Amino acid sequence: EAERPLVGGEDVNGIIDPEVLWSCTTCGACVEQCPVDIEHVDHIIDMRRYQVLIESEFPSELAGLFKNLENKGNPWGQNAKDRLNWISEVDFEIPVYGKDADSFDGYEYLFWVGCAGAYEDRAKKTTKAVAELLATAGVKFMVLGQEETCTGDSARRAGNEFLFQQLAMQNIAVLDGVFEGVEASKKKIVVTCAHCFNALNNEYPQVGGSYEVVHHTQLLNRLVRSKNLIPVSPVAQNVTYHDPCYLGRHNKIYDAPRELMEASGSNLIEMPRHGERSMCCGAGGARMWMEEQLGKRINVDRVDEALDTLKGGNEPSMIATGCPFCRVML
Repeated sequence: EAERPLVGGEDVNGIIDPEVLWSCTTCGACVEQCPVDIEHVDHIIDMRRYQVLIESEFPSELAGLFKNLENKGNPWGQNAKDRLNWISEVDFEIPVYGKDADSFDGYEYLFWVGCAGAYEDRAKKTTKAVAELLATAGVKFMVLGQEETCTGDSARRAGNEFLFQQLAMQNIAVLDGVFEGVEASKKKIVVTCAHCFNALNNEYPQVGGSYEVVHHTQLLNRLVRSKNLIPVSPVAQNVTYHDPCYLGRHNKIYDAPRELMEASGSNLIEMPRHGERSMCCGAGGARMWMEEQLGKRINVDRVDEALDTLKGGNEPSMIATGCPFCRVML
């Protein structure tokens, strides 16, 4: 038994099948439900790390991801200069660090746009909408533009710890430059991506980068409650909310998105599986960049559940979520 490889197919009599190891979305549902608090996800990431860094055995799709992150600083392999393309699509000024502003003086937040928010068309709509709402509320914010690179979330979930550390240290150097001379409580970052939020808030402190990080739903909810933002036209429609795993289970942010939707006049209808028992969309754990090999696609099940929840309503229906990866999957 001791001679069997820990990870391997039937041909080598492995204990854990590689397809099973790489199917995990790191959603955290197993940890949430475990009666004896076993940290399954940490063990799975440890095994992936060994497979990538020691054995150099991993799904072929990840080779492209790693290459793009190493060479271009984003999963899609896009040019850094294109990170600012979305700004030309709005009709108000958005200060860019190093171009329009040389220091953080006079600003409240650094808006971390993220790779999806800068390159993915649907996520860019969210980026522009959040920027417009912040500007309307009078919040002084800036963006990094070309200085921003991927937080490294997908690299770490895929077991490439070396690449994650490389990206994290690069970003921390940039962020520390932006926040130079700023007291700790005022080093504020707002993000629209749940994966960026988790990395900046929970993982960057491990490598020396500590900041006050908020998700855009938290900040917008605060602005609505303080009357800095006032919903002008009620959104009279049925909405069900999909909890992103890296916003919900991993960071316990459940209320802010729901309060924000209700403030807009939406009729929130919960799916059977919501909150801490929410079902994953299938994109976490770097699964966003891999194809399904086993069983049914998770996102299909989740969409079916959402449609069943909204069925029968007279008003137009909508599925809302707080993560660009979830939006793609749903």
